[in-house]
Amino acid sequence: MSERRAVLLCAGRGTRARDVTDGLPKCLLTIDGVSLVRRVLSQLAAQGVDDVHVVVGHRRELVEREVRGLATTHVVHDYATSNNLWTLAAHAELLHGHDTALIFGDVVVDDPVMTDLWEAPGDLALLVDTTSRLEGTMRVLRHPDGRVELGNQVPTARCDGNYVGIMRASATAAGRLADAVRRERDAGRGRDDYFTSVLHGLTGHLDARLVPVARGSWAEIDTPEDHRAALARFSRTRRPATKGA
Repeated sequence: MSERRAVLLCAGRGTRARDVTDGLPKCLLTIDGVSLVRRVLSQLAAQGVDDVHVVVGHRRELVEREVRGLATTHVVHDYATSNNLWTLAAHAELLHGHDTALIFGDVVVDDPVMTDLWEAPGDLALLVDTTSRLEGTMRVLRHPDGRVELGNQVPTARCDGNYVGIMRASATAAGRLADAVRRERDAGRGRDDYFTSVLHGLTGHLDARLVPVARGSWAEIDTPEDHRAALARFSRTRRPATKGA
């Protein structure tokens, strides 16, 4: 069995959430005083994953300080002019030889969701909210031939649900993903794409599974509204009971 590894993509500027980030990377937003990136690191540790790599860009020194001693950081310099396909391609070597989780830095999930990710069979396991088919989001469609398509181009009427922003790839699948994103970048393609855009071309040769995630057990923070919803859902802080209650 290949050793478990996780790669967190935390390089972006998060411009749509700037009203709540105040210029910070989104992975440093906090819930109950714990940053999103620290929360994920704790969840990964509970699954026996201590080989964690964080790809940083925007205000990287703040993220580096937050994860010091807990994860290895890798800098990408063109984060302001490219999407995460090129971000991942810049450090594609991290994917070779490991059973690897790829995690967007602005995602929050309940602890059992992370357990489901690592226990799922198959070459590729993608966390999908099968109860949600939202416009303007990354939707998932598993074709009859086994290929998986992700993106906002997937019709809401045909999709299997919304991608949560977390996937796990076997060592074989991770290696193929690494080669695919690097080919795109080397050819000058995919600058504005998510790395998931290459999966459709890979999944016909791999055992790809959609792992259902319950509504309310995850959140992706793209906007101030998303942030408020995540705080309401995941905060464990409770007001003290009033006297006599």
